[in-house]
Amino acid sequence: MQPADGRAVFFVVEPDRVRLADLAQRVRDGRLKPIVSNVRPLAETAEAFARRQRTQGKTIIQVAE
Repeated sequence: MQPADGRAVFFVVEPDRVRLADLAQRVRDGRLKPIVSNVRPLAETAEAFARRQRTQGKTIIQVAE
């Protein structure tokens, strides 16, 4: 179903160990710099993604201290 504003993106993510390892190495090397907008505890996961405002960057869910 397409939203009323006409903007929609469909994609499928498949796990790929080699690509994930490459991305991790790029982060360690400083060649890839992810933008993190906020870090929330696991207990606040639903609230973290229920916000109606857009943010630049990723929301990280912290599973353990």
